[in-house]
Amino acid sequence: MGESMAAAAAAGKAEATLAALESVLDAPPSDAAVAERVATGVLSSVSRLAGSLQAASLLRFLGRARALFGGESAAVGMEAALAVSALLRPAICSGVLTEDAEPLSLLRESLAAVKAASSAAEARAAAGGVGAAVGSLGAAAIGAHGVLQALSEALDSKSKEAAHAREAATLSYGALARALRHGFEPYGVPALPKLIRLLADKDKKVADAATVAAEAMIEGLSTLSVKAVVGALYEGMGVVGGGGRVRIECLKLAGMLATQAPGTMGPCLPECIPLVIECLNDSNAKVQTAAEEALPVLCSCVQNAEVASTLRDFIIDALKKPDKTFDCVEEVLMTTFCNPMDGTSLAFMMPIIIRGIKDANYELVKKSTVCASNLCALIKDSSDIAPFVPLLLPLLEKNVDHSSPNIREATQTARERLLEGAGDLVDPAKRGTAVGACVRDSLAAAVPSLPEPVATYLSHTCAALLEERLGGVVRVQNFRHAVPATEQWVSSIVEPYATAEGGALAQVATAAVENFKSQLPEEARAILAKSGDKDFALDMQNIILAFAGRVLLRKADVRFERGHRYGLIGQNGTGKTTLLNRLAAKDINGFPQELRTWYIRHEVLCDDGIDVRTFLKDKSPAKLAGGGDVDDAFVEATLDQVQFPEEYRAAFVNSLSGGWKMRMSVAISIMHEPELLLLDEPTNHLDIAAKEVLEEALQQFEGTVLMVSHDRFFISQTANTILAIEDGELVVYDGDYKSYLEQQGGVAEQVEGRYVPGGPKIQSAPQIELQPESGEQEKKKKKKFGGKGGPSGNKNKGVKNAKRMSTA
Repeated sequence: MGESMAAAAAAGKAEATLAALESVLDAPPSDAAVAERVATGVLSSVSRLAGSLQAASLLRFLGRARALFGGESAAVGMEAALAVSALLRPAICSGVLTEDAEPLSLLRESLAAVKAASSAAEARAAAGGVGAAVGSLGAAAIGAHGVLQALSEALDSKSKEAAHAREAATLSYGALARALRHGFEPYGVPALPKLIRLLADKDKKVADAATVAAEAMIEGLSTLSVKAVVGALYEGMGVVGGGGRVRIECLKLAGMLATQAPGTMGPCLPECIPLVIECLNDSNAKVQTAAEEALPVLCSCVQNAEVASTLRDFIIDALKKPDKTFDCVEEVLMTTFCNPMDGTSLAFMMPIIIRGIKDANYELVKKSTVCASNLCALIKDSSDIAPFVPLLLPLLEKNVDHSSPNIREATQTARERLLEGAGDLVDPAKRGTAVGACVRDSLAAAVPSLPEPVATYLSHTCAALLEERLGGVVRVQNFRHAVPATEQWVSSIVEPYATAEGGALAQVATAAVENFKSQLPEEARAILAKSGDKDFALDMQNIILAFAGRVLLRKADVRFERGHRYGLIGQNGTGKTTLLNRLAAKDINGFPQELRTWYIRHEVLCDDGIDVRTFLKDKSPAKLAGGGDVDDAFVEATLDQVQFPEEYRAAFVNSLSGGWKMRMSVAISIMHEPELLLLDEPTNHLDIAAKEVLEEALQQFEGTVLMVSHDRFFISQTANTILAIEDGELVVYDGDYKSYLEQQGGVAEQVEGRYVPGGPKIQSAPQIELQPESGEQEKKKKKKFGGKGGPSGNKNKGVKNAKRMSTA
């Protein structure tokens, strides 16, 4: 219907269309529920005619709408108020109506009606009028016309003649929130604690109105204001008695925030979850139910993939039922972690771990302590663990002298990791406070007339915006985009109040971003400095890898440039294959799901009785995507590229040697045209010729490669960057394997000692110049995994490993 309204307005038929819609309102259906749906739909459609109506029509509709403000249906009344706002706002801007006439008159009359309301209908009508008038005039009218002062006076009213004045004032807050949305937040956010307290008001109609108003405010809340309002909700969760109403409503409101803004609500949960647990133990069954319903909703804020999926049900179950603590702790210890522990994840896990450490069961105490130790080793930032140090450290200090030697040993490790993770316990709000102060100072210079509540609001929300955009992965482009995004936000809030000089708000945004940058840790600033204009196919920072209670990688940066070939080396058991598996699964936070990734494993799993051609067809992109049959010519051409013999193509896959299976795997990867290719021990079972084919294919590959291989000559011929897992860290060595050996001193002699005596030594990786071709050749080449389709074109093959030398 919205499109038809817009078309009617564009065709000059707005007046006739409005008359037709009014006739629908004049003849409502007999069924009340249907009538409400029809009326709200009509009123919503009327808004689309904004800017196309004459003064007479606007005034006629205003009179009709005002009659609906206090009608039996609160939904219709609110929709009528929103329709009035939508129609009058453009009429004022275009001069069809004057600001100091109808809208201002409506505001004055409505504020007076708030103070004099003597019935529920009058309360709704007055609140609707306040919302419609201020929505028409803009947010600046709140301060200019003393709206909040008038509402505050009504809330303090004890007049028996105006028995519904407090209800009307409370409903007005909700009407303003709906009419202005973010524009009301500079005034609405500071007022929320008052609304939460009104939930416990002795006057039920006021408490009911507070519920409506609070929900309206949370429904339209900007994600940037979440941290500013949660304190009021947490205070409400702590209210005991009163039938549990305040707790129940605040749990619902917290759930709404988690649904609307999981990213910004998540970091607020360390303070929230203990309150939810208190509500789970409330003697009031309704409060318990509300807490149980809130838990999974709040858990949706968790971004850590392992906690959000693998452990989610165990955690929720353990939080509800203490006797499930042991099962949950065991599951945590057996989980492979690829993502760091942030404050959101710890908010759910730490209460369970702390409960386990306090338990009388020594086995549970030990496992919980080990679990705490591992979690502390995996934290993303010291600010994430800071809220839990006062709770966890005293327990560990006590258990240092535990009677069980196993618990003492585990406790000592956990204590060390906790203190190491906590670092200097920097105030987590320090960065936001500094950025907010910078914004306030900049606004004072750029827009001196800006009202104080608005300046304060912008200082908080700009800090939140930059934390949201820049507080995670450190990328140069994020900082570039942050300046215009911040300027746009500041401009949208400042516009109703003042006009800034050209470029002034851009300077505010630039100063805020630079201030944020100056607050970054040294490691993050180093990443920014090194990144420059590099093109990363994959850029994930601060990832971790842990399995069965052992940390394999901690705070590792996986940053792969496009076109680079990375050789991943490290001792057995350091997590090389585990890392490949997790990258292939794309289950690490921040992994771009659109990145075409293919994993060539050293083992090929296939059912018996499947021949090579059929296997390739089954593994083709079209087949895996649920498509139809694959062209036979495409399969044959792909097998040609890896020099797969014609006589083997009809053979069963499980009858092939390991070398031919690897060639087949390479052929499958060619079909998928990956941007990121992962290889795990690809040279296992390969003969010399097959290795040479694979080497040249990788040298010619235009995408990004990550390979694990114990064949160091293969690595030296293919990788141009080395990643080494050393003491739980992922260390990057720019340059090929020969360069890496030169940097490692005596390692070169150890590696070359494995080769046939007297043979040539490891060389640098060949430098392959990929020149773009034109026309059909270019199109053909892009479909290939590697260079030439025939025998290996590598003229200077260099030395092979011991196996190659002995075979040759």
